Amino acid sequence: MATLTKEATLSVRLTALEKGSLDADARMKGIPSGTAAAAYISEGVRRSQFPAVEFRNGSPGRVAYLIGSRWPVWMIVSLVKELKGDLQAASEQIRKPAGLVKMAMAYADAHPGEIADCLKLHAHRDFAGMKEILPDLELL
Repeated sequence: MATLTKEATLSVRLTALEKGSLDADARMKGIPSGTAAAAYISEGVRRSQFPAVEFRNGSPGRVAYLIGSRWPVWMIVSLVKELKGDLQAASEQIRKPAGLVKMAMAYADAHPGEIADCLKLHAHRDFAGMKEILPDLELL
């Protein structure tokens, strides 16, 4: 997830139970409650703009996924790139409607830094990248 910076202030009213849950979540993450609240608000706004995208815990932090699938958006971007931009072929390969793939790509276009961070983090997943990590790795 992108780093949150304070650009504007917003006051919100929470129930005592919601505030306690937010505080507990923030403590587990080792961040201030305000930072956790800002992350949840940002995520909620993104979900309302891109309803085919949901967020799950992963590396780095909360990761955008195609709703109802095991496909992170960064991986769909990688697949579409591998298929030279053919969204229909990507949709067939992951067995999801083309409209969902289009929305994942629209999300990626709207949040390129987040997708770039995920792609960079997972770049070692091909043979060449794994070989850098594990020099004795052999291709069978």
